[in-house]
Amino acid sequence: MRRWALALSLIVLASCTQDTTSTSSTVAATTTAPHSPVTYTTKTIGKLEGVVDLVERSPDDNWFYVVSQKGTIERWTRDGQRIDTVLDISAMTNGEGERGLLGFAIRHLSAKTDAFINYTNNDGDTVIAWLAVNTDGTLDNSRSIAGTAFLTIPQPYANHNGGGLAIGPDNYLYIGTGDGGSANDPERRALDTSSLLGKILRIDPNNIDGVGNEGYTIPSDNPYINMTSARPEIWAIGLRNPWRFTFDSFGNLWIADVGQNKWEEINIAPGTGLFEGAISLNFGWSAYEGTHRFNSDVIAQNVIMPVYEYPHEKGACSVSGGAIGTNSSAMGRAGWFYFGDYCTGTVSAILSDGTTTVASEEVLTDMGNITAVRSTRNAIYVLSQSGEVRQLIVTR
Repeated sequence: MRRWALALSLIVLASCTQDTTSTSSTVAATTTAPHSPVTYTTKTIGKLEGVVDLVERSPDDNWFYVVSQKGTIERWTRDGQRIDTVLDISAMTNGEGERGLLGFAIRHLSAKTDAFINYTNNDGDTVIAWLAVNTDGTLDNSRSIAGTAFLTIPQPYANHNGGGLAIGPDNYLYIGTGDGGSANDPERRALDTSSLLGKILRIDPNNIDGVGNEGYTIPSDNPYINMTSARPEIWAIGLRNPWRFTFDSFGNLWIADVGQNKWEEINIAPGTGLFEGAISLNFGWSAYEGTHRFNSDVIAQNVIMPVYEYPHEKGACSVSGGAIGTNSSAMGRAGWFYFGDYCTGTVSAILSDGTTTVASEEVLTDMGNITAVRSTRNAIYVLSQSGEVRQLIVTR
């Protein structure tokens, strides 16, 4: 039933129409299913060393936030002009390898706007911290970041720190955590519900209703809230390194989970409006890598298999998600999920019915080491390790 509802929502999303501005393009798209042809190109709008995220506060702003792994967040105009630096925690993190300032999210409440950051501290542990957002879009730095941190997760190894943050349609904060690192999930943490590693967490920082002060509360319908020895923050298990994930307009969560040594995968968690009560979501790692059996000693039940996977062939190595196209950001490709591969520099897009992929296409190549594909209300952006921020231009 959930799959049917998800498929219906994607079909509806793909049929939506909004105005967009066309532009000339030079790169032709190829598809595995008959769809209106589109062409793709990009334009570089700016550069920031170590860029890993791009976040819009409001489509009414003439600017957005650009996040560097090195520990800074800048504001840029939409045509790439730097306005200011609104956060600098470079002294509090080591932005090398898979560590650093890794994620940023904005939450709007009736009386205030909050910002959240996901970074590794100088000990290498994951820290989630809160900042107030001023009305002009600057961040309130009047309190130390160390004082506004409300969740610290010890990291046993230097890699697989996750880093993604997202605000769900329920206005809760979703946090992606890697399995702790090394290789092959050595301590089998991803399916261990007593560990916060290898998961998507779902929490309510400072309480949505404004009651309460520091810290966070657990939503009452989280699946493990009443399970002995399980961490109640957990919403989904069985992930290796969910570096980036994003909600579509129907509340479905698209997760680009970085694979081990053979397969990269994209998963879909059905939208919060498509089921009742708590549901435990299991994406299978490390019993499975993609759809393929991996650690034979690990048992995983009721695994949600990926809607798409691709092998480590022709240099591919690491999926970098992800943005959902709309007819404002990608005319003719509403409902398609755009993602990149870090090693090949290829951007691809897929259309899913919620169970499998029904169409796919190669979008662009030679985009460098892609760290993320992100979107605002009206545009999709490709970010690369070299610092380039490119806007994706889709012409129908």
